[in-house]
Amino acid sequence: MKAILEYEKINVKLDDTNEEAKIDLPNSASRHRYISAEEHISHFMKYKQQTKKAKKIIDYEKGNAVNGLQFPIFELPTNLLYEIISRLPLNTIFSCRCVCTTFLKLIEDPYFAKTHLNGALSTSTTIIVNEIHPSSPLFRPYMLELDFTPKKSSLSSDHHSYHQHVISRQSGEVALRDVKCCFVTGDATLISSCHGLVCLYSPSLKNPTYCICNPVSGECMTLAHPAPFTSDSIYLNHSGFGFCPKTKQYKVIRFMSSESTSRAVALVHTLGTRSWRNIGEAPRPRSQGSFDCFLDGKLHLITASHRISEIVYSFDLETEKFETVPMPAHFSPEYHSKVSWINVGVIGGCLCLCYTFKDAYFEVFAMEEYGNRESWIKKFSIDVKFYCALRVEDLQEPIKFLNNGELLFLLSRFNSLVSYNPQKRTFRDIKSLGNGRAEVIAHVSSFVSLKSHIFKGGGIKYEKIKLKSPMLLQNVS
Repeated sequence: MKAILEYEKINVKLDDTNEEAKIDLPNSASRHRYISAEEHISHFMKYKQQTKKAKKIIDYEKGNAVNGLQFPIFELPTNLLYEIISRLPLNTIFSCRCVCTTFLKLIEDPYFAKTHLNGALSTSTTIIVNEIHPSSPLFRPYMLELDFTPKKSSLSSDHHSYHQHVISRQSGEVALRDVKCCFVTGDATLISSCHGLVCLYSPSLKNPTYCICNPVSGECMTLAHPAPFTSDSIYLNHSGFGFCPKTKQYKVIRFMSSESTSRAVALVHTLGTRSWRNIGEAPRPRSQGSFDCFLDGKLHLITASHRISEIVYSFDLETEKFETVPMPAHFSPEYHSKVSWINVGVIGGCLCLCYTFKDAYFEVFAMEEYGNRESWIKKFSIDVKFYCALRVEDLQEPIKFLNNGELLFLLSRFNSLVSYNPQKRTFRDIKSLGNGRAEVIAHVSSFVSLKSHIFKGGGIKYEKIKLKSPMLLQNVS
């Protein structure tokens, strides 16, 4: 294949061997001479310098010129290239990494990871699913990318598709969707995801094992085991994972309690360090009650307290302090006695509460001004009795609010994903998860690197996993 490089007044043609080039000089239509590859690169780079392109692009194009190739897209400014590539579907970005070393360098650049993440945070429709089969104890998570773009060939706007990206160990002998993420046992649980990094743990009352991985970059690390603060301390079944915008640090928080007392303490691990820190007494969290609960550098949790003023707490990842979150004004003791299954999450950049009322209604309230009790407004309500075969307990596991305004649920009774459209007041099936039970968390796919952004040296080791993509593309009506 011949690669042709054309620039102002000079045409250079490379033959298949890349050993020499024939150059057409200005004002010499019939005069040709052969130049070496080194001379060709010299002419090429001088021309680029004359055009005053960014040095970074010149370096990238130099690498392509050595191989006798040039892509017109590299004429664009570097920051524009980042914007273009970051807006591509994940599968396409994976393909771009295989085109040439220039694309690979662009995508591995930390600035690209930042650019891609900024866009993905507002557009992502990705979740992570772990199907737990009774016959197989292995931890088998995979990413599910939902696409609600209407089909042009259909009159209905309810058609959508999903892309399934399977995580597997790097060894080709391991079955698909099989990943241990540094765990000795296959028993693991999804905690949460932040900026594309997934937090997992292997449950144990005495000493659970925590793991952080990015299924896109294939990086994975196991956190150090914390020392118990008393001999009879036990792990409370709640953890959190988030990012502090000011310090640029990722942190994991876990809760422990003593068998002899009811008080709880919190331990914090900052990624890139080797130990956990005891930050003192903390509210006692419920095992469930938070979904997609990271907002503006704070984690949010539902507590086991019977006091209305202490139902919801926030944890500031910068100050590492707990604070109560004011409840809606209508939450009187009488009203609260009729409320069950409270969940806290995020909708449209605002903190929200989801709960069932009188075992008949699923209510959603949002705090439009964070910290202002009077800013709580009702977003929508689901009348459970209105839908055949729907029960209140089916709505106990909201996953995330999607970009189209729908709320995604995991229906444990049917082991399936469904979404609710508040405007149309309709449910629709997304995906059946088969037999057994499943765990689902909200996720934003990203290229944030554990190695370049978190590891500061000191002998911290990590394991490589691999994301095989694409594995499945289906249309669901």
